[in-house]
Order: sequence, then structure tokens, then C-alpha cells
Amino acid sequence: MAITRVGELRRVFRGGQSELLNGIARLAILYEDLRLEMCELRSLHRSVIELGESGLDHRVSYFLRRSLATLVEFRGGLTAVRMTDEFKKAEPALTDLDVRCIADADEFLQQKWTLIKELRNEFAGHIQARAVKFAVEHLTDEVGRVTWNPAPDAWTVGIECDFAGVLLAGVISSKFQAGGDVLAELRRAMDVLSVGFGHAQAAMVALVHAFLWDSFGR
Repeated sequence: MAITRVGELRRVFRGGQSELLNGIARLAILYEDLRLEMCELRSLHRSVIELGESGLDHRVSYFLRRSLATLVEFRGGLTAVRMTDEFKKAEPALTDLDVRCIADADEFLQQKWTLIKELRNEFAGHIQARAVKFAVEHLTDEVGRVTWNPAPDAWTVGIECDFAGVLLAGVISSKFQAGGDVLAELRRAMDVLSVGFGHAQAAMVALVHAFLWDSFGR
């Protein structure tokens, strides 16, 4: 059964005067970003990973690199929280489970720090000019599509550059010129993300339990 508590956030977070609580607030935002990104990735998982459909849809690459980037930020935020004087003073009084969940998450993300950044870059974490040049130079018979759909009730001007997905696949391929397997790297990235998200989730449960839950009242 779900349990919801409500609290005045200014009071819960002490008006921004606590370095520890400010850090937890930052982690909460990143965690919710990661939840949304992982939810979308999992909905795409079956077709791309399990069924092995050819090609990388633009959405897959986007949510993959966003998830990896968010995990990188979460790692930095978690380390910063653990380094605060407030956390260090409070840690001896925390439950063994909370301490272990927070420490295990920090350790995993520290150990996988380089790998996560490498995977983020492999999947076009930065769209660089030379990678786009490689993609365009290696086009063969790919067909792209552009749509102008200026619906009067739309909030955009209605341009859809669907061909960008084809180019993005080429940008990603530029990272694997030495014969790397894009699908194998995709599986590896998903594995790291799944485990990393599990640790981030456990750490947030522990931090909320230890420092926020009682402040939200009953």
C-alpha cells in the first residue's frame, strides 16, 4: 500500500540553509529525471534489445544518452552529499541499511564513472562537427524525410526533421570505426544503466528515510 505524506517544503528543506538538504533536493530532481528516462528506455527495450530490430531510433539514442548523463550528475551529487559535515555527523545514527544503500550506490557509481562517461560519449553525448561530417560522407542509399505541418493549434512552427535520425545513426557509427558492435555497446549501456538506476533508487530511499520522511509529517 502506498503511503503519501505532505509537508511545507520551505520547512522541510529549512529555507535553503542546510547544505545537506540542498544536496538531497538536487538528487531528488535528478532521480525523477532518471526515472522518466529509464521508463521510456524500458518501453523501447523489447524492440531494440530483445527482438534485435535493426537500426537505432532517434528516441532510443536520445533517452540512452540522457539517462547516462543524468547518472553522471547523480554520482557527483551523491558524493557531494556524503562529503557534507552534516552527513558525516549524522551518519553514525543512521540505520545500517540506510548507510549501506548510500555507500553501495556511491561505490558503484565511482567505480563505473569512466565507463558511464565513455558510453555517454559513444552514443553521441556531444554532437560534434567531425562526427556529423563522417555520417554525411558515409551515406549510401538511406532515405530521409522532412515534414512541414503548420497546424494552427500547435505550439511549434511544425517542422519535423525526421532525417536527423538517420544522420544520428551515422554519428554513433563514427565512434565504432575500429569494428565495434553498436548493438553490443547498447546492451552494455543498458546493463550499466539498469544496475546504476537500482543503486540510485536505493540511495534515494535511504536519504529520504533518513533526512526527509519525518519532516513531511504523518
